[in-house]
Amino acid sequence: MKKRYLIYLDNKNNYLPTNSSSVLHSLRTLLKNYNHAVIRDIRISSYFIEIDVSTQDNTLLSPDDHNFFGPINILGSLIRLEELNEVTDFISREDAVILSVFLFNMERYWKSHEVLESVWKDSKAQEKNILNGLILVDAAYVHLQKGENTIFFSILNRSLEKFRDYSEYFYDINMELLLKDINNIILTKSLSTIKIHLK
Repeated sequence: MKKRYLIYLDNKNNYLPTNSSSVLHSLRTLLKNYNHAVIRDIRISSYFIEIDVSTQDNTLLSPDDHNFFGPINILGSLIRLEELNEVTDFISREDAVILSVFLFNMERYWKSHEVLESVWKDSKAQEKNILNGLILVDAAYVHLQKGENTIFFSILNRSLEKFRDYSEYFYDINMELLLKDINNIILTKSLSTIKIHLK
């Protein structure tokens, strides 16, 4: 059975999102003789390089797999290896939202997106719109990490449509501050990261 992983390497070489294509090419070149996994995509944070990997067969990736991790060590040291599973086992929707804020603030936008998507599916009305807006903010930042700046601004703009009927707080998220930060980024065309603030 194929498995999917997120691998986090420290960003010791200070790569920028604009380096995404060249880093992805380097990874694929370094692993060209490794036949058990495929590098699907990468995202570059100021803290880490997030690598999205699928195995080709029953291969289980492990930090001890020197054939995989040895060659890529030149790009950064392993911080975390995480097998992807569907996120469905939260005690509450609030727990999922708070976890997504933590992940967002750590620049783990793709994972934050996945967590929110798991609770968005069963939401209704205003809550569904706001969750969708937060998912779009995550998606925008995923594209920023890939150096896709035009897509970043486009998706960030789309997120604002979902926040039309917001209250001051959504599951402890300070929505006013979040919307102020998003509007400021769009207005100034700034390629900067933001933090989501809680009560």
